Amino acid sequence: MKILYFSPIYWDDLKQRPQHLAEELAMIPGVHITFVEPSISILNSIARQNSDYKQREQTINDSLQIFRPSGSLRLPRSFESIDIFRMNQWFEKRQLKDLVSNADIIWLGSPVFYPLIKQNKKKIVFDRMDDYVFLTNNVLMKKLLKKWELELLAKADLVISTSNDLHKHSLSLNKQSYLVKNAVDTAILNINVNSLVASDLRRLKHEGYHIFGYVGAIDHWFDVEAVKAITEFDEKFVVCLVGRNNLDYNFEQHSGIKYYSPVPKSEIGAIIDVFDVCLYPFLRNSDRIDTINPVKVYEYLSLNKVTLAVQSEETKLLDQKGVYLYRSLEEMREYLADIDTLQRPFYDQEQLENFIVHNNWEARAKTIMEQL
Repeated sequence: MKILYFSPIYWDDLKQRPQHLAEELAMIPGVHITFVEPSISILNSIARQNSDYKQREQTINDSLQIFRPSGSLRLPRSFESIDIFRMNQWFEKRQLKDLVSNADIIWLGSPVFYPLIKQNKKKIVFDRMDDYVFLTNNVLMKKLLKKWELELLAKADLVISTSNDLHKHSLSLNKQSYLVKNAVDTAILNINVNSLVASDLRRLKHEGYHIFGYVGAIDHWFDVEAVKAITEFDEKFVVCLVGRNNLDYNFEQHSGIKYYSPVPKSEIGAIIDVFDVCLYPFLRNSDRIDTINPVKVYEYLSLNKVTLAVQSEETKLLDQKGVYLYRSLEEMREYLADIDTLQRPFYDQEQLENFIVHNNWEARAKTIMEQL
């Protein structure tokens, strides 16, 4: 089975669902994956003074290869809203022609790739990981994504959604729709690695501070006020944020907030292990939070960490001891007042290992393979 796997995330970027599933599927005998990274517009490369627009090929092993089309003749995707002759897609389609022709299945991790393959009659899988329209602030891209996603939902032979909210919507448009949620990356369970961030946090704990922590991207859905409220509640409460900050906000102006740039994935487990309380601080004023299956919470649970999380349909469905849900800053402060009484998710190692076995990426890939 040859799968042409279009990913919205680059192979060497922070490891997420696309890389995990591609890696796990490639381990199944008889399956070959060509992981297609998004091309990079030459204008983007010029602006950033790099050569990332060039074509890239890499062999991971006999069953997994990486391919990035050249973006040397491509303008930014949002241009396609006025590109009636589809010239912006021509060169990319040409580079992908042989790969598409040889594939048994075309896997799309985002509707942004749909125009590149819409004329083909191959089997199409749409892995609906997110509410893509919600994730971008670009008005032109919102319009395009909405159009492409509806077309893709109608045409796909199989739709996989990560959350109940997305699954219900997918099922209303395509009867071959299934629910496969996010999972635990077992690699983070190795906490015996050197980490300057973890060392810094251990020093703070030794000085009597209580460490609250979040690891992940910081963007327009992130609740800055919730983080500030924690540091203001008690002078011994410190919030540690590790990840790419896409907000026009300087966290370092707050003495109680420790912001760190992204770290290698190998360090994440060691850092989370130092946290006293893990955070899932997303904004509560958007119903789109119900579309997000919180991979962060899976990671926190895999390390048996007390977690404060905003209440959403997905966090409620977890129904997991040790995950404390709040709907307002007032409710969050009630937990902060009783912080020493909050209990861990799992009583013993057996319970923890059972959770990991049933909620890791290997288990998810097996479920998907059955559907394929």
